[in-house]
Amino acid sequence: MAPSPFRLFIPHAMRELLPTLAACALLAGPASGIPQNFGGAFFGINFTPNPVEDDFTEALVATAAWEDGELPGDWRALPSVDGDGVGQLTVNPYVFGHRPAAVFANRHGSELRSISVLYLDAGRFYNPRPGEEVPRDELRARQREFKNRYAELEKDLGKTLAKRSRNSPRHTNVGRTAFLRSSYRDFPLGDLLLRLSAIEGHSVSLTILRAADASTHYLDGDVASLGKRERRERLQANVERRDNGDTLIAGIPMFQQGQRPYCAVSTLGMATHYLGLRMGTDALAAGARFRSTGSAKGAKLLDLYRAAAEESDAVVQRGGKFDLRRAKTYLEKGFPIVVWRRYSEERDRLHRAAARGEPLPTIGDDDRSTWPTSKEAPGHASVVTGFNADTGEVIFSESWGEHARDKRMRAEELEATSYAVFYFKI
Repeated sequence: MAPSPFRLFIPHAMRELLPTLAACALLAGPASGIPQNFGGAFFGINFTPNPVEDDFTEALVATAAWEDGELPGDWRALPSVDGDGVGQLTVNPYVFGHRPAAVFANRHGSELRSISVLYLDAGRFYNPRPGEEVPRDELRARQREFKNRYAELEKDLGKTLAKRSRNSPRHTNVGRTAFLRSSYRDFPLGDLLLRLSAIEGHSVSLTILRAADASTHYLDGDVASLGKRERRERLQANVERRDNGDTLIAGIPMFQQGQRPYCAVSTLGMATHYLGLRMGTDALAAGARFRSTGSAKGAKLLDLYRAAAEESDAVVQRGGKFDLRRAKTYLEKGFPIVVWRRYSEERDRLHRAAARGEPLPTIGDDDRSTWPTSKEAPGHASVVTGFNADTGEVIFSESWGEHARDKRMRAEELEATSYAVFYFKI
């Protein structure tokens, strides 16, 4: 496996616990640089729209758009979660005086829920290729360019939106934890709200949504209305027991991390979205202090996991090695588990084949010798969603797309190759 340009900086005292998560970026699908603010779940972005000189501002805030769902231009459907329809505009027009990198619409049935306008995103701006080593001078030049562009957008959009709204912005904090709390400038426009997000070093985006739909927390409203007991019963109802002996949690979404070192973030997003949290990979990455400049230096992943659990009104407990006996008690109740483990392509081929029904090798000295147990092996994160008590297999998914769902490996292999395990529960 070629070395990844992404390296996770960890304070010296924690390096034994958190080795480099290198495999994540190499094996992911298309890049997805959408800030996961309010108004939709966007994953699997795989094309760059053509710039045009048209101005779509008025059409995006028009009454017809929000009453009848009529939007200008052509929109390409994208993968989504929760049954929402997500589309990306196939061209990049001007919106509020600036041409964005991309425009997205989120619908529930025929109803338009939100429009997200991505003006600037570090992941798309730097866009290093897997294995690419960007020269230091070039990286510094890109950083200066990004900083200048960020400052221009943050200032000019604020003025433009205030002028259009004819109101001073309302500063809104969203989130219950200091670590993941996001600050927005909200500009009312009739029944709509223009929510501007500017995260220094990360992104500038605008979400257009109905003012009545704006919220100050990330937990799904329906989930938040339930008591703990009702939430547990609902999660346990997702557990399927199949004739082949599998016990499997249904309903865990797929987040595609793209060509970025976000496996630990995307798998966290998959687990917590299932629990009711409405934050995607990009918002979580911003909270973890990822800056997407070709390096994950400074990311605070353990703090992120604790905060995401709290935002989900859940609890997370961290263990060292994977323990099948303990895992069963969580999975049988519908609670997902995120495992950080050491990875090899050779073993992954076997795990993918097992998802298609091919048998795993019999455990013996020859098989064990191929397990990636060395601290030099790349790190990776997976979501454990089930097990088979008869075969001793663990069922898990990766944040690479639907083709990476329901892989299988022996529990002994996961116990030997894991180095951190996160058990979620309500």
